[in-house]
Amino acid sequence: MENQDKKRILIIEAALKRFAHYGLSKTTMTEIAKDISFSKALLYYYFPDKLSLYVSSIEHLMQIMSRDLVKSIDKTTTATEGVLKLLQKRQGYIQKYYNLFESNQVISTELPEGLYEKFQRARTFEAIIIGSLFSRGIASGELTMEDPKLATDIFIDALSGIHFNILSRDKIMFPGKEQFKQIFAKEKMLAEIFLAGLKAK
Repeated sequence: MENQDKKRILIIEAALKRFAHYGLSKTTMTEIAKDISFSKALLYYYFPDKLSLYVSSIEHLMQIMSRDLVKSIDKTTTATEGVLKLLQKRQGYIQKYYNLFESNQVISTELPEGLYEKFQRARTFEAIIIGSLFSRGIASGELTMEDPKLATDIFIDALSGIHFNILSRDKIMFPGKEQFKQIFAKEKMLAEIFLAGLKAK
C-alpha cells in the first residue's frame, strides 16, 4: 500500500511540473509517464483520465501552499506583516504556477465538482488564516476592532472586488500575468490602508 502511495505521489509531482510548464491542453499522459519512466497503463491505473490527474495536482499544490503559508506566517511578528506575507506568498505561487491556474479557463464551463470544492476549501483556509492574524493583532494590542469575523469578511470581499474589477475592466475571464501584477499591487495597498485603519490608537 505504501509503495502504491509513493507511485501515486510521483505521478502527481511529475504532472504538476508538466502542467505548470505547458498547461493542461499541451500536456499528455504519455509525456508524464515518460518523465518518470512509468508505463502509460500505470498512470491510468491511478488516474482514469488527464483531468482527474490535473485535479489531484491542484490539490497537491494547495497542500504545499497551505503548509508553506502557515510556516511563513508563523515567523512574522505582527498581524500586518502576516497579512502582507500571505499576499506575497500567494502571488509568488500564482507566478510560478501560472500555466496550471490558467488551465482552469479551458475547463471553466465544465469545472469538475471536486476541483470547485478544492478552491472553496482554499478560500475558507485563507479566511481562517486572515481571521487568526486579526485575532493575533487584537491580542497583542496592535489592532482594535469590535467584530474580527466581520472585518475578515469585509477584507476578503474587498480583495475579491479588486480581482473582479480588473477582469471586468479588461473584459477577460482569467487574468494575464500583467493583470496579476496589478491585482497584487492593489491588494498590497488595500491591506496597508485597511490595517492602518485598524491600528490601535
